[in-house]
Amino acid sequence: MAVVSFLALGLADYAVIALYLVGMLAVVMYANKTSAMDDSESFFLGGRTIPWWVIGCSLFASNVGTDHLLGLTGSGAASGLAVGNYEWSATYILLLLGWVFAPRYFAYNVCTVPDYVEKTYSKGLRDFLLVLSLAAVFFTKITVTMFAGAVVLKQVVGLGLYAASALLLGLTALYTAVGGLAAVMFTEVLQVIVLLMGSFALLYFGMREVGGWTGLHEKLPDSHFHVIKPMSDPDFPWLGVLLGMPINSIWYWCTDQVMVQRVLGTDKVADAQRGCVLAGWLKLLPMFTMVLPGLIAAALYPEEIEKDPNTAFPLLVTRILPPGWVGVMLAAMLSSFMGALASCFNSCSTLFTMNVYKLIQSDASEEQLVKAGRIFTVLIALISLAWLPVIDQSDSQLFLYIQGMQVIWCAPIASIFLAPIISDKVSSNNAWITLSSGLFLGVAFWVGHDILPIVSDSNGITLSIMVWAIILFVICMSTLLVVHLAERYMVTTNPGIETASEASGILEDEKKAAVRRSYESQEWAGGATQGLAAALMVAVVGLTVHFW
Repeated sequence: MAVVSFLALGLADYAVIALYLVGMLAVVMYANKTSAMDDSESFFLGGRTIPWWVIGCSLFASNVGTDHLLGLTGSGAASGLAVGNYEWSATYILLLLGWVFAPRYFAYNVCTVPDYVEKTYSKGLRDFLLVLSLAAVFFTKITVTMFAGAVVLKQVVGLGLYAASALLLGLTALYTAVGGLAAVMFTEVLQVIVLLMGSFALLYFGMREVGGWTGLHEKLPDSHFHVIKPMSDPDFPWLGVLLGMPINSIWYWCTDQVMVQRVLGTDKVADAQRGCVLAGWLKLLPMFTMVLPGLIAAALYPEEIEKDPNTAFPLLVTRILPPGWVGVMLAAMLSSFMGALASCFNSCSTLFTMNVYKLIQSDASEEQLVKAGRIFTVLIALISLAWLPVIDQSDSQLFLYIQGMQVIWCAPIASIFLAPIISDKVSSNNAWITLSSGLFLGVAFWVGHDILPIVSDSNGITLSIMVWAIILFVICMSTLLVVHLAERYMVTTNPGIETASEASGILEDEKKAAVRRSYESQEWAGGATQGLAAALMVAVVGLTVHFW
């Protein structure tokens, strides 16, 4: 690993960090004062009174963790702007969340995504996805955020893993357990402001150091400045970028509790849509504030980057930022770490309390539900602390393999969530068959792609994971169609026989009618928001064409 000099923080840096922590405390106190915490809806959904601008900032902050600071900058240094496609592809998926998925969640009046699955399909499928959701949040979000945070803090300021992580986990769990969703989301507004300040400062000083856009072009190959790569590219083939990324993003943005809970923090569909549009505009920025600094690091420190691209972010922070701005950047790092973890803690707490504890203790009072949520938040933090030795003994490759596990479930879950939008006659049995077969194929691909090269001399499967996402999605949608047609054929040829679809009873006709009435009575965002959404799409297309 390349050597990164530790920072000697000055008085101005400590002052900035102290000011940030005081600001966090003030925001938590404000959130607690404005949102009562005496019932489950207030604690887990902020009383459904969260403003649209808070929703937008929270969606962005929940996504941009320390792994983004480290990963996007490192990938930018290694391969150029193409990794920023993850950020730009999220823009139109956020619009899909606002205009397709969120109205359905509101119509079904759910508190969690598993609740929606139960009302759409069955209790059994809800329980399965509940377990999968909790495992996915811990292993692909909490674990990776902690690992990235530990790497950055160690390389930038020389802090030990245990002391730094314990302190940050304790602070995050404290304000999450005390203030619930409202405290988490309001503090994320401050975190977004600090994160953008620090990121733009890093970009400014980096561009000044490298000699501007001209100097950057002179020091790097032309391939680093293109977002669309040929199909032969192992990481970002153009077909995978244009079609595979959105499939994976549907799971992440539209069906994962961490993100969906943000839009459920209001009772107005229009506010949820406005929040999604704001988050979409914010997602344009990481290409310039996180990926582009990676290119700057590659131009300024080619030898260090060749040894380890993941040192790009620490190198920039330790070598080009002046006193005072170092404190801002450290505050930005704390913001990304705490914001992402707080969102995960709160969502795990909501899933456990509302979908496990509430079923076990069916007569639990609102006060008991809030207490259970707080206890589980602390428990998740303690489990995360207990996981620190695993993180300490692991290298970055382990966490890349864990992140790669998302390829197992993204396409199957996206399929079964899109299916009832297309037709309300998709049965629970059909969803089970599609999900189980899709997960089996996903596991087989993941083993062949990521595990086989480790345990043997074989190269394993060399197909891009994003191209595989397209293939698996087509297989899952085809399975849904074939099973649906088979069930319809059974009904037609055997009128006296109940099909699995009818026996499971997805929803009775009167319940479907009630959901439809609720959906039709919603007030959606007006022309101004729709215009900004359209402008966002035009901006994404224009930027993609410009950097093609």
